[in-house]
Amino acid sequence: MKRGFTLIELLVVVGIIGLLASVIVASTQSARMRSRDAKRMSDFKAVSTAMQLYYDKYNAYPPNLGGCCTAQNHSDSFRTMVATLVTEGFIPNVPSDPSDPTGYRYYRYGPGPGAGALLVTYLETVDSTTVGPYNSCRPFTANWCSSTVPSKAYCICHHY
Repeated sequence: MKRGFTLIELLVVVGIIGLLASVIVASTQSARMRSRDAKRMSDFKAVSTAMQLYYDKYNAYPPNLGGCCTAQNHSDSFRTMVATLVTEGFIPNVPSDPSDPTGYRYYRYGPGPGAGALLVTYLETVDSTTVGPYNSCRPFTANWCSSTVPSKAYCICHHY
């Protein structure tokens, strides 16, 4: 009598291994997305704190230097603004979005030195219908810092 596996048994084992591999790949992708979102929120908290320190020193938020009014302009403005915070010693380096080089945006609004400011990025793991805990907003339209408008956006608003 010959010993060994039948073709059916081998196909079942290969199928089970394939199923387990697909589950593992899907869960690691989800973990990577959550990790990138956590980095985005952490970056924004650090920049927000640095902006408050800048405001305490100069009684104004850093100016818009990237032009207006496209997403690229606001991304350029973010990098320029944070470079100012780095130069002033309020933050050690200019953070960048982990997967999108134009992912972080900044806009200072309102007249005068006491103008408010807005930081915006988009989270991967948040459904576009989410409201509430992510400080949702509609960037670059009316009602920017709403906590009731559904969005994938993560915003930190500095009111004046």
